[in-house]
Amino acid sequence: MSRQRSAISSQQSALRVFHSLLDWRSQVGLTLVEVMVALGLAGIFCTALYGFYFLHLRVLKAEEGRIDVREGSRLAIDFMVRELHLAGARPVRGGSCEGFERLTVAEEQRVTMQYDFRGDTSSAPPDGCPDDPSEQITYSYDSAGRVLRRATSGGALQPFINDIPPDGFVLHYFDRDGNELTPALNQQERATVHSIVVTVRTEKTQADPYVSDPVSSELSSTVFLPNPSS
Repeated sequence: MSRQRSAISSQQSALRVFHSLLDWRSQVGLTLVEVMVALGLAGIFCTALYGFYFLHLRVLKAEEGRIDVREGSRLAIDFMVRELHLAGARPVRGGSCEGFERLTVAEEQRVTMQYDFRGDTSSAPPDGCPDDPSEQITYSYDSAGRVLRRATSGGALQPFINDIPPDGFVLHYFDRDGNELTPALNQQERATVHSIVVTVRTEKTQADPYVSDPVSSELSSTVFLPNPSS
């Protein structure tokens, strides 16, 4: 009899535990208010994350534009300084081309230079005349396309540097005494040129629509012409 009572008591205890578990599971779910609060917090987090991403993207695009204009002006200056420095170079003296001009065109936004550094082929030694490929170079500014163009050996002018405003490419010519020569220079004036100041400015519209001023880069360099004029 006592065993039966003990078994019944154990069963009752197990039932009570089972009902307690059922009551706990029924209280685990979220209420509507809790769901709304969770969604609101998730929305705030997503909005903040999107704002940070958009701001970071604008900064990266602005930096990309700044790097682009700096590289454009630097490339133009590097090429022109190196090639102008060689104007009039003539390793071979004498012959039919003795005394050829260093500069055949000298204008405010256009210059043509020539030098002798090769023969008819790339491996041939200089022949004394600046009439072989790549021995005559022209830089000319195209205001309609806002582009600096470059040509070699009388070929067609090709785009070289873009995004140059109308006053972004300027050449100033000086004689040995430092007097500025007013372009366009004639043959006699070109022969007196001792140095050239090259100025290149590139600019682009800001990637940030809230910034009206364009991003720009201006570089200037003075080139001395070491080779004789004739």
